[in-house]
Amino acid sequence: MAEASPGVVIVGGGLAGGLLALALRELGAPVTLIDAAPAAMEANSVASASAISYGAVPGWPLAATPLARLAARASRRWRRLQRQHGALGWRAVGLRLHGGVAGLGAASAWWPLPFAQVDSSVLAARLPMVLAAAGVACQPAWVERLESQAAAGWELWLSDGTSLQAAQVVLAAGAHCRQLWPALPQGLRSSWAAVLELEAYPALLAGPAAWLPAAFDRVALERRAAGLQRPEWLVDAGLVPWGKGALLGQHTLVRPGLELGTPPPPGEVEEQLRQGLAAQPWGVPLAPLPGPLRQAAVAFSSTGVPLVGPVPGSRGFWVFTGFSAGFSQVPVLAPLLAQALVVGGARAEGAMRRLQQLGLGRLDQLGG
Repeated sequence: MAEASPGVVIVGGGLAGGLLALALRELGAPVTLIDAAPAAMEANSVASASAISYGAVPGWPLAATPLARLAARASRRWRRLQRQHGALGWRAVGLRLHGGVAGLGAASAWWPLPFAQVDSSVLAARLPMVLAAAGVACQPAWVERLESQAAAGWELWLSDGTSLQAAQVVLAAGAHCRQLWPALPQGLRSSWAAVLELEAYPALLAGPAAWLPAAFDRVALERRAAGLQRPEWLVDAGLVPWGKGALLGQHTLVRPGLELGTPPPPGEVEEQLRQGLAAQPWGVPLAPLPGPLRQAAVAFSSTGVPLVGPVPGSRGFWVFTGFSAGFSQVPVLAPLLAQALVVGGARAEGAMRRLQQLGLGRLDQLGG
């Protein structure tokens, strides 16, 4: 017989699942979080895309939308989380944008804009401890399948041979969400991301700062993903501090269709990443730097709108994924989704209205 789980069950313990779990605990709701690395992961792969993310938190809107304006206030939420739970990796850093002009010095400029970064190596190390201290029940397994149960909400079969029953389930498993629920909107797609992990911050750069392209080509590739006829890859030349070292480059591979597929060969991806860095003026002196490749599956929305809210026709089943700027969007949306999930009454209705004002919460209106 399946074990009954009180409160909310979250599938996925990365950035989205972890911050949603903390938001639910702030409201006093019992939370069970199911998360574990798949057994057949490649040696160069990591379980969660957030673990190798640049962690950028701009303090200004990246677009003229209500969601972008809300996301520009994400640093306030990160500071509050750190006051409550201790270090999570958030810190203010200098921002240097580059692109277009030959020569490292001429191709870059400091921007006096409010900018912060969440060091994803710190977050990955600290989040499990923070979740446990907050009273989140963490189950180290992955969900093999889930089914609607007429009398008991949802039943989840786990890789450790057990199962759970829950009235409320949230899919926050990133690129693996569609594997568990194929009927999600076609706008939710997946890609493979890769970076180089440098042991030390490059000495040729003047002090730890975030060096980012003025515009990421990845965004345009994601927007046209629905029309791809063959796989396409590109490299955005960027670098951020990460632990004692840095993350360099951002390789993106998008395949046609909705299936995640197998990880691309690491050797091939590393060669493409280094070639892509060397082809961009700012990346030329950085392309040869030694460091292992790390890659992960990424969920994105080809519509530009993340999937946040209830799944139509599936009572008690929610989704929280597909972010284009996760470290800015997730921390400000998690409290709203938590309220919609568990507080009930006028507050829950108000949270849903706010999500809809942000262009979210209506998954049946998101296409490909």
